[in-house]
Amino acid sequence: MSMPADLILLICVIVVDVLLVLETLFFIVRRNASNNLIRLAFQNDEEGFEAACSSFGAKTLSAFDKKLIRFNVAEIKRDYPKMETLIKDFAAMDLKDAQKKKIYPKIFYYYIDRGRKQEAKAVYEKLSAFSVYKNKKEIDMSYDAYVSEGHRYLEDALKSLKRTAKRDLPYKEKLIAKMYENKGIHAEAKKYRRLAERHENELSQRS
Repeated sequence: MSMPADLILLICVIVVDVLLVLETLFFIVRRNASNNLIRLAFQNDEEGFEAACSSFGAKTLSAFDKKLIRFNVAEIKRDYPKMETLIKDFAAMDLKDAQKKKIYPKIFYYYIDRGRKQEAKAVYEKLSAFSVYKNKKEIDMSYDAYVSEGHRYLEDALKSLKRTAKRDLPYKEKLIAKMYENKGIHAEAKKYRRLAERHENELSQRS
């Protein structure tokens, strides 16, 4: 004897509702675990971080996610030795494409910031395997300016200033200064370097 259609529909609705509740709970547990690890990383509490990694919530995060949290905090704190160690850790991992798209841009900017052109070039070539990834245009601009010593994106960079968030202004202004320097227009390069310094000071006073 088959079940009535309205009973089947009711069961389907209940199952969907239960799945939605479980998905929401999983998201909350994952978010709370992530926030706790971020807090511990900022406090340089290595023991606490390792202990928290064994918690139920942290087990919903992959090994990559945990290292990415460490890297993001080290990036904010400009802790170069820790970033260098984590870059080696990532290199030893069997990363999925989605993970590569997350970490390779960060490593690229790390090498640009440290003036290490060959390493930046190697990471850029790895990124070139993907037709789409976050901030692709900005990375192309940085590669051209800092690795190729070019200025082909100067007009694009100038136009993008209007929609650049305040926290990102110093980097963009330094990038424009570098492009002008590569072009041999030193007065404009000096102007944008000064703007970058001013905006960096404003940001540091707010933090």
